[in-house]
Parts: sequence; C-alpha cells; structure tokens
Amino acid sequence: MKKMLTSQELIEYMKNKGITFNIISEVDAKIMLNKVNYYFKVTSYRNNFSKDVKGKYKNLDFAYLTDLASIDMQLRDYLFDMSIDIEHSTKVLLLNLISNDPQEDGYSIVNDFKNKYPSHYSKTFEYLSTNKYLHDMYLKHRSNVSIWVFLEVTTFGTLSLFVNFYLERKNTKSVRQIHNYLRFTKNIRNACAHSNPLLVNIFSDKELLKHPSAPVKSAARKMNIPTNYLQDLKINDLVSLFFIHKNLQSKKMGEHRHRQGKRLIKRFHRHEDWYSNNYKLNTFFKILSKLIDYLENT
Repeated sequence: MKKMLTSQELIEYMKNKGITFNIISEVDAKIMLNKVNYYFKVTSYRNNFSKDVKGKYKNLDFAYLTDLASIDMQLRDYLFDMSIDIEHSTKVLLLNLISNDPQEDGYSIVNDFKNKYPSHYSKTFEYLSTNKYLHDMYLKHRSNVSIWVFLEVTTFGTLSLFVNFYLERKNTKSVRQIHNYLRFTKNIRNACAHSNPLLVNIFSDKELLKHPSAPVKSAARKMNIPTNYLQDLKINDLVSLFFIHKNLQSKKMGEHRHRQGKRLIKRFHRHEDWYSNNYKLNTFFKILSKLIDYLENT
C-alpha cells in the first residue's frame, strides 16, 4: 500500500518525478491541491507527457496539468450536454413510433420489456420509488406502467437496452441507426456523468479497440476521419456520439452545439505553446475539431 502524503509531500514527490513549478509556484500549487482539485485527478494527465531515460518527465510544469484538468472539465460538460440531447431525442423518436403504431397500446410493450429484462425494469422503478421529486409519479403509475411514463424515468443504460429490444420488435431504419451507435455513446455519457477524466490514455494500448464496427467506420468516413483512429476507444465513442447527435437534432441545436464546441477548441489553444510537441493531445483536438465541424455541415 502506498503511504498517504500531505500536500507538501505530494509536491516534493512530483518534483522528484521531474514536474516543475515554474509557472505555478509551489505555494499556489499547495493551495490548489487543498482547495480546488485533488492530486489523483490532476496528475492523471501526466501520462500525456514523455519521460527521459531516468524516468523523469520532460518539459512538464504543474501548470500544464491544471490547465488540462480545466479543459477536460469543460469537455465533459460539453459532451454530457450532447448526451442529454441524444437521450431526449431518442425518447421522442421512440414515443412517436410507438404511439403511431396501431399494433401498440402503450402498455403491452412495457410489460414485454419487463418480462424480458426484469432486473433492468426493477432498477428503473426502484429508482423512481425512492426519488423524492418523482415519488408521486411512482404511486400513480406503478400498477399499470405506460411507455410514456417508462421512458420518462428510465436511465440512459436502460434506454440503450430498450432501443435494442424495440429493434427486435420492429426493425425500423431510424431505430437501427441509433442502435448502431448508442452503446458507444453511453460510454462517453457515463464518463462525463461520473466526472472521469477523458484526456488520459489517449491513443494508448490500454484503450485499444481491435475491430471497430462497420457503421462507426462509415460514420468516420463521412466526417473525414481516418478509420485507423477508431482503434482508440474514445475516438470510436466520440464519432458515434457526434454522428447520432447530427442525425437526431434540429439545425438550430446543431449550430448551437457547434458554437460551443468551437469555444472549447479555442480554449485548448490558449496555451498551445505548452503542447506544441505533444502529438497525442494535438491529434485528439484535431479530430475533435472535425467532429464539431460536422455538426454544422449540411
């Protein structure tokens, strides 16, 4: 087990690893570790930088790590908002298809899903029963659940499963397209929701996807992104997220998210000299810029 260190001891440890404190002083770094961010998250970004033969980081100041932590937080916020857009639009699409299907009554489909996936159904309504803001909805609808109530309260993971379920029930082109990408989008959504760093292990064997799916390859080609980059799990998932968003959202929403995304790219370039020799970070943001521009392309 590693010894728990004080803030000052952590700074000494970083110095021994070659991390400098020229831009941000040791005093300010200590304040930051005590009040703004914690060591484990901030230093996770050090993996983006190379080491010398002695195992010490080369040209890595503590300021670079805090800057990447800030960029990553803004990136997660942006992608999470896009995930919420996708979740909402997917529910709208499903409700429209089901409510306009004369073979559906709005209730039997929920029962069929419950019978096929009892644990996922139970978790959904366990959450609903304990949610103080939605408890009245639970009391009112628990005995006879309609599809509009079910989709209102289901999690993103269960929604993804329901898309698969519905596709088996009705082989609809619009749902099949969502099905091809939603499970990858879920990875991004969950990482953002749980505040997991995204700008770590970029283009690393730790996140290698040996066989990207044909639909994601097709989407990447439409975005002018070389398909070999899809072997990176995050790139694969981001291509899926942006492709679904483009195909589900209105033109105005696409333009709105495009503007937000361009501000994010500009934020990365605020200190571009810090990362001028960092191939992985620069490649990641070049790809992200293409994905963002795809939202506005007609």
